[in-house]
Amino acid sequence: MTSANYRKFFVLLMLCMAFSANAQDPIDFGDDSSEWANDGECDDPRFDGEGVASILIDADLYRDATDCRNLYDRGLIDLREVSRGPMPAGNRIERGQLAAGDETLRSGEYADIYTFRGEAGRQAIIDVRSQEFDTYLMVIAPSGEQVDNDDHEGDRTRSLVSLALSESGTYRVYVTSYQPGERGNYTLSINAQTESTGAAVLNESGVLQQGDETLRSGEYLDSYNFQGVPGQRVHIELMSSDFDTYLILVTPSHEQIENDDANGDTSRSFIEADLTEAGTYRVVVTTYEPGERGAYRLTLNPADASPGDFEPDSVVGTQPAVGRDTVEITVGRATAGRLTTSDGLLGNGEHYDMYLFDASAGEDIEIELASSEFDTYLVVESPSGQTFENDDFNGSVEQSMVRLTARETGRYRVTVTSYAAQETGQYELIVNTAPAGRIYGVFVGISDYPGEDADLMYTAEDARRAHSAMVTAGMDPNDGFILTDSEATASNLEATMGRISAISGPNDMVVFFYSGHGDRQIRPDGPQFPMDPDALDETLVLYEGEVTDDQLADMFFTVEAETTLIVLDACFSGGFAKDLISVPGRMGLFSSEEDVLSAVAHKFQAGGYLSLFFSEAVAEGLADINDDGGITAHELSEYIHARYRSEVMGKAAGANEDNYVRLSDLGYQHLVVDRGGVENDKILFAVR
Repeated sequence: MTSANYRKFFVLLMLCMAFSANAQDPIDFGDDSSEWANDGECDDPRFDGEGVASILIDADLYRDATDCRNLYDRGLIDLREVSRGPMPAGNRIERGQLAAGDETLRSGEYADIYTFRGEAGRQAIIDVRSQEFDTYLMVIAPSGEQVDNDDHEGDRTRSLVSLALSESGTYRVYVTSYQPGERGNYTLSINAQTESTGAAVLNESGVLQQGDETLRSGEYLDSYNFQGVPGQRVHIELMSSDFDTYLILVTPSHEQIENDDANGDTSRSFIEADLTEAGTYRVVVTTYEPGERGAYRLTLNPADASPGDFEPDSVVGTQPAVGRDTVEITVGRATAGRLTTSDGLLGNGEHYDMYLFDASAGEDIEIELASSEFDTYLVVESPSGQTFENDDFNGSVEQSMVRLTARETGRYRVTVTSYAAQETGQYELIVNTAPAGRIYGVFVGISDYPGEDADLMYTAEDARRAHSAMVTAGMDPNDGFILTDSEATASNLEATMGRISAISGPNDMVVFFYSGHGDRQIRPDGPQFPMDPDALDETLVLYEGEVTDDQLADMFFTVEAETTLIVLDACFSGGFAKDLISVPGRMGLFSSEEDVLSAVAHKFQAGGYLSLFFSEAVAEGLADINDDGGITAHELSEYIHARYRSEVMGKAAGANEDNYVRLSDLGYQHLVVDRGGVENDKILFAVR
């Protein structure tokens, strides 16, 4: 809700109250999307009363509608006092929506604007969450100073600023999105505290003994509570000489962080946590084995104190830090960083820093992490959530590297961490990207051969269809050269391949497609090892003559490309694999083995099965088996193999010979795939 809309709502509400002393504020109860919905208790933290759950978390705002509505109607709960408009200290919760018609930032993102009254020396926590768009939060102080947060702790659905107020006056809060045009519902919480919140402190000595509470698995336990605020970081340490310690921290949303043996010490358990929720946290002291008992000491202290050296009287209140954000990387420039004890923790106790960068589908990306002070570990996450990890690159514990081809356009997240828990130290991170190269293609199809006996149906159309598929995949139409019927001569083919050789480069892709007659001829010089041990050359039958596998290989000799894809739909085409796919970066799809004919796909009105399956795989995105926006070499192979099994090799399991495409006594048609030096996960085409 924008400020203007909010003011209209407030005036209307006041008018309604003036007309009726019994009028009540309309309450938006929300929906039942909470995991605790319909349990008989109201879990929405906007409410108070005997029907409210004992633990309330911000994530359940507006998400327990049925329970809260029923309890409200029965008079068992009531809405907490919520201030609106500019306000002094207190808690404010808003449910809004980014939508067309909202104010927009200069960069095009929709934005809703809220204000609150802040006083110097106090603390404000502003938290926005949405499951419908990538949140972005800006807080502007009265002096104009601005604090932003994108993804709090790497969470796209949440942005948070925990701010020690340095001046008094009206603060503006902008709820917006990371990308222009994003829309959807959100929940905003503004907590402007009356005074700065000091660090949580515990200093307890206790005994686990018979009669204590137990876990379900039988271990005795003691528990302690403390109030946490987002932005605080705490050390929790449990020590005992009487039993094997085990420590659990339960967050307000019931998630658990656990530690057994700190650095292999069975007498000590240790958790360092970066608090991301406001509410009651529970520390559970227990044992590794059921039935263990004895004395222990538990301390909880701010993260800037040294574990094991905590003196309660020496601790002063600390301000929660501004909500940590992921840091945007400048591609191509090294970023220096340091893992410290104040950084966040992963599940097994490893400290981490997070970064992000933008990449486009098809770009080649290399992320390198190096440190001489800890055993590096690198995690890269794509916009859709796919992760790539590396520990020791080339066996070095001081280096981690991830190399990939971007399958999708968007933000990629990088997590810098260590292999072992609690490691810290300096590091250097660098991200390099190479723009996606161009696609160049030669598309040959011959239906009308000289005379009448050799004509084929649909093969010229196969070439035009393949060209169109490549345009769909991102090829400039002018970068694809079509040779059909009388244009498909040996001289024209050689000239076109020379042109491709002149314009293609090491980042580009070259596609060579042929649909037409194929043949075999005896080699004048006899067998050639290892290329043609059968003393036969396979040929492509062009309009006025034939081109052998050796001659076609010579045409490719000067072509420079990162990836070359050769698709031959012709009789005996599998024999070309030995001559053409012996160079790194080349991959071949061949419609049949070197001693088998290929059939015309009459029922599909296509010149050949491979021609049709290849074009539809790319043009319609059907080979993108995992729906991640990119077609890999493996996915393309698997899709065409599956289509061959279905349409060429018989539809039913256990089909008899009549279900197969038999081409003569030479045998049955089989697809031949040779990926050569092209890796399985190499992205060949982006789905557009």
